[in-house]
Amino acid sequence: MALSLLDQGDRRGAVALLIETHEQTVYAYCVRTLRDRELAEDVAQQVFTEAYRDLERFRRESSVRTWLLGIAHHRCGDAIKSRKRRDARIELDDEAVTDHVDPVSEPTERIDLLRQVAALEGCLAELSSDIRETVLLRFLSDMTYEEMAALLGRKADTLCVRVARALPLLKRCLERKGWKP
Repeated sequence: MALSLLDQGDRRGAVALLIETHEQTVYAYCVRTLRDRELAEDVAQQVFTEAYRDLERFRRESSVRTWLLGIAHHRCGDAIKSRKRRDARIELDDEAVTDHVDPVSEPTERIDLLRQVAALEGCLAELSSDIRETVLLRFLSDMTYEEMAALLGRKADTLCVRVARALPLLKRCLERKGWKP
């Protein structure tokens, strides 16, 4: 849809639709990668600023969503490098996912979901950054291994093995925290 607006010459409409359609996905990826809500908001905004600037150069070799997550991946990497240069410590924000919970669910369901999400966030934080990133791209961003390989510059098989090795670790971690899949 956004690309058809762009093809019709409506660049602002195209970008507005991109933001409306993909803002939550990009923000959620940034929060989980950076583990800092404020920084994630800044990076997500930067992603859409770059998308606005570079929209005409989008080659349409992937989906728009994959393209935006690719930009997010690179900007998150830049933010992490910058933070490391400042010797800042990455902290897990326990409330990072509360904005992404279904507001119409029953209160008890919502509490259970929040606890489960917090447990999963804690387990993800125990993974190394490259494995966590691979798992997030696969499941949160729903990317194929081929899309991930193109984005990360790795072999699809390598990424598949990373995910396969991470899943039992996540399962055991969730079980330790009282969640039985």
